[in-house]
Amino acid sequence: MSDQITKCPEQEELRKCVFNQMPANELDAVKAHVKTCPKCRVSFTTILKEKVAKENQGIGPIPPATKTAADSPSKPAEIPSQKVDDSHSTQQKVITPVFKPAYPFLDPPTKAGGLGSLGDYELIRVLGEGGMGIVFEADDKKLGRKVALKVLRPELTDENFRQRFEREGKISSSIQDDNICLVYQAGVHKSVSFMAMEFLKGEDLDAKLKRDGWLPIPVVFKIAKQMALGLAAAHEKKLIHRDIKPANVWLESGGPGGDFKRVKLLDFGLAKSTEVESTLTAKGMIVGTPNYMAPEQICGEPLDERVDLFSLGCVMYRMLSGKIPFEKENTLAVLHAVVESEIPSLNDLDQKLPKEVYGLMTKLLSKNPADRPATAKKVVAMIEAIENSGLEGEKNKVLSSMLFKAPDIQRQKKTKIPVGAIVGAGVILVAVVIGIILLVFKFFDGTKN
Repeated sequence: MSDQITKCPEQEELRKCVFNQMPANELDAVKAHVKTCPKCRVSFTTILKEKVAKENQGIGPIPPATKTAADSPSKPAEIPSQKVDDSHSTQQKVITPVFKPAYPFLDPPTKAGGLGSLGDYELIRVLGEGGMGIVFEADDKKLGRKVALKVLRPELTDENFRQRFEREGKISSSIQDDNICLVYQAGVHKSVSFMAMEFLKGEDLDAKLKRDGWLPIPVVFKIAKQMALGLAAAHEKKLIHRDIKPANVWLESGGPGGDFKRVKLLDFGLAKSTEVESTLTAKGMIVGTPNYMAPEQICGEPLDERVDLFSLGCVMYRMLSGKIPFEKENTLAVLHAVVESEIPSLNDLDQKLPKEVYGLMTKLLSKNPADRPATAKKVVAMIEAIENSGLEGEKNKVLSSMLFKAPDIQRQKKTKIPVGAIVGAGVILVAVVIGIILLVFKFFDGTKN
């Protein structure tokens, strides 16, 4: 190619120019032509935008099109989707994808390194994914703050899913409480439903229990009391959560590995008003997580605030014991156990567990809602009464917390020896002693003769 171009370069040459993959003199000539040719300038800009957008989505550099004999001039060359890592032996080739997963429902990012944008939010990374939604760490470009952006999966086009998601946003944003995750905004952008929530540091209770097993009673009471305060705020709005479980209890902390400072209840997707009949749940349908559901929830009976208190009791049981309550081999067996079986005894785990703690657990896990505490505020009062029972002054409060012992779930139960066995062993021992004495006498009698 000469330094002066008299005709427009082909698309392949423009792509090589964008990616700086041609000799310097040819590169300068193409760029000079692009500056003076409106048609080529449009094509050049289109290729450049494609390159920048793909690189910002973390896909990496786009190779220029490679023309083959089978390709027609108008057909764009395909970008290879895989490459082979030749650093391994030929017997064990490792194939890695060139492209990272992308989210096609997002607009191109406005910052380098971002995943994309959705309305006023720049998405940084994925925090978690569930059956209905994806949660991203995002920057609110308008207000300049970090948020957790929950997005309904676009493939869930069913109107029921969309209504439930939008309803969760409205319910969550209506409850302003220190122990409930705050929702800043709920909306729709280009047919994609989203919720912008406060960005929380820390971990959920389920992750902590999977790592630590069980928790000391003062920690259990601190978590349970704040959960009850959050539930009380929801119940004042005539809302029941219906899905209280460790995964929906967030332990907020200042940073990784730090002690939690506050509990936040998450996910009001299954919340139900006690005043308005919801049309989103079919009559007779069971919603919730089986191991943490109340008997009346399973049986399809009318529900009130005490259904959440049973779930709270189940969460407390797991925190104290390290075991999932009513754990069985399948869901049907779990549902049957919740309705019919007695509470698995905590006394089997630690004989030193204070009877007041066991009494609170018994009340919360009562099969009959009438036998449970009447309100979440009552649960808070009961916990505080146990923490401070019969003690005065700060020193005694500290001593009280030291007396609370976490269950030693590794310890084997002491085996009780039956009284009959003890008596039998004593009789045998006496007989052996008498036999030895007789043998001694016989020995001396023989030596005298």
